[in-house]
Amino acid sequence: MKTFALKLYDFYNYIFDSSKNPLRHIPDPVSRFYIMTILSIMWSITFAAYLGSIVYFGISLAAHIILLLMFFFTMAVFYDAEKNNTSWLIKLRQNNSK
Repeated sequence: MKTFALKLYDFYNYIFDSSKNPLRHIPDPVSRFYIMTILSIMWSITFAAYLGSIVYFGISLAAHIILLLMFFFTMAVFYDAEKNNTSWLIKLRQNNSK
């Protein structure tokens, strides 16, 4: 389970890491989160229009926001663990590098 969470964190860094994506030029992390939320709403509208029903908009919007919040939550947990040099994260990274 921890390996899956670590892979999810690495995937997050690949896509959402503010030092790698185009939003890195915005200094305020709250503004970055706001822009990501707006993008998720726009994608939800696009999927709802594609499927041809406004009913799917609510479902798609909720799914996108939940996914986005979970990515940020996962990132925050792992960032905090790396910042504090948590032992289980260090051991997991060493085991995965072998």
